[in-house]
Amino acid sequence: MKLHKRFIYRLFIVCVSLSCMLCGCAQKQEKPLSFDEFTDELFREEISSNTLNLHYTLAYPENYGIKDYDITLGDFTIEDLENYDEELLALKAELEAYDYKSLTTNQQLTYDIIEDHIETELEAADLYLYDELLSPTTGYQAQLPILLAEYTFRTERDITDYLTLCNEVEKVFDSILEFERRKSAAGFFMADFAVDDIITQMKDFIASPDDNYMIAVFNDKIDAFPGLTDAARTEYKKQNYAVITGSIIPAYQKLIDGLTELKGTGQNPGGLCYFEDGDKYYEYLVKTSTGSSKSIRKLKSLTEDFIYEALLDISEMTAANPHLVDAFYASDFMLTEPEEIMKDLISKVGADFPAPPEVNYTIKYVHESLADSCSPAFYLTPPIDDLENNTIYINPLYISEEIYPTIAHEGYPGHLYQTVYTSSKNLPLIRNLFGSSGYSEGWATYVEYYSYSISGLGKDVARLYTLNSGANLGLHAYVDLCVNYDGWDSDDVYEYLSQFGYDDKAISEELFQTMVEEPANYLSYFIGYLEFIELREEAEERYGDDFSLKDFHDRVLTLGPAPFDILSKYLAAE
Repeated sequence: MKLHKRFIYRLFIVCVSLSCMLCGCAQKQEKPLSFDEFTDELFREEISSNTLNLHYTLAYPENYGIKDYDITLGDFTIEDLENYDEELLALKAELEAYDYKSLTTNQQLTYDIIEDHIETELEAADLYLYDELLSPTTGYQAQLPILLAEYTFRTERDITDYLTLCNEVEKVFDSILEFERRKSAAGFFMADFAVDDIITQMKDFIASPDDNYMIAVFNDKIDAFPGLTDAARTEYKKQNYAVITGSIIPAYQKLIDGLTELKGTGQNPGGLCYFEDGDKYYEYLVKTSTGSSKSIRKLKSLTEDFIYEALLDISEMTAANPHLVDAFYASDFMLTEPEEIMKDLISKVGADFPAPPEVNYTIKYVHESLADSCSPAFYLTPPIDDLENNTIYINPLYISEEIYPTIAHEGYPGHLYQTVYTSSKNLPLIRNLFGSSGYSEGWATYVEYYSYSISGLGKDVARLYTLNSGANLGLHAYVDLCVNYDGWDSDDVYEYLSQFGYDDKAISEELFQTMVEEPANYLSYFIGYLEFIELREEAEERYGDDFSLKDFHDRVLTLGPAPFDILSKYLAAE
């Protein structure tokens, strides 16, 4: 998983501000902005509207013309959402004022990405009450503590900005709670089991206020910060303790109380398709999550085919070599320590991947208060002007001897590698606001499966691991599609999984609830992976004997995150 710095992407970042779109007109500039000036100004205006996003995107915003900005977690109101379509149309008008044919190829790529985003968002602009900011793993409340704890202190202003941001949490939670009340009144509130899971996650986080890990992390960073007097260190620690125990934890408790009051008002314990227009919203959600323009029916067909072919390959391999099953279960990865694995991957990926810039990385472990609700691992993206320092988090609950592919997914040649390599290509600033989880998670899954081939397992065993992992992820993706688009309940999930030997009803129920709570989450991994395979197959057919895997990887990483149709268009044009 990649922990996105734009963790409330649609609500705070993608709702580009109307004031930014019209800034040139408001100032009555005599000379119209060039396309690059337009996109850079759009970036500066939007990124400044949320200090957490700003900090995780730019280490030194003053170098990008951003010197004065309010310290805020952003504004989120129903009125903003109701006017969303108007803002999108204003942006569309500004964009279409530029002559597409006169733009350079790179500018046309940026234009295409922005235009695709606008058109996709307009499809669901009136369905904002279907949005859900809260969920056990990827929700705002789950990711916020880590993003605040990892807030880097480069200057003393960063310290004071951080403390101010912590005081903003209650305000944002109040807005979210008001949004949940609005959802409840309209009949779109979440299922009771989702409420229970979210509340459990938050209770774990605030269980021991005086020992909250955000206090210890802050104290360590203050002790390591150079140039502070002892009195200043003591005062900052005192302020942080006060804001954690007196503001953030009460804000979480207030959200817990509000959700508790709303529990029972949810009218749909199943997938999105049971809401009126829920299928339309799910189509939108799948498109934005995967970067794929394929229909749901097409994605279901591709997923079914992949699972069938993977299982068929497994069957044929094991039939041809009966000892392979025993070898598979008896196999061990040669390396099991994260640091050793990272070094091994870095030494091996050069055969098929272009050399990335040299950077530093730190491997950390998720705090026990967040472990139950956190993903097995995630990479925390650095600012685009400070790629030197990278962090990978590992959840201690999921540590096993099979962590090699996990480190490949998060590190090399996965998220860390992809981030620093693409960022080194100096993409336009605006591209940092139009990422694609289907691209990032699809790439990380694609190279995770590649890593089996270089892990030392042996060719056939590595192939079995790849097929088995792909089939399992495909099963999750298929259940997601069927629960949220076709209306499967937990019994349907059980009946389906039973065909593959999963006959535990508790597992089926858990998987069903996960798909209701986090719709389309698994699809960003699996469909993104399938789309990368398709891009590679297109390139292999196009270049024939001249195809180079390293060159292919270089091109898709240089183009950067984008919807897959757009990537295919620009790859084919070369």
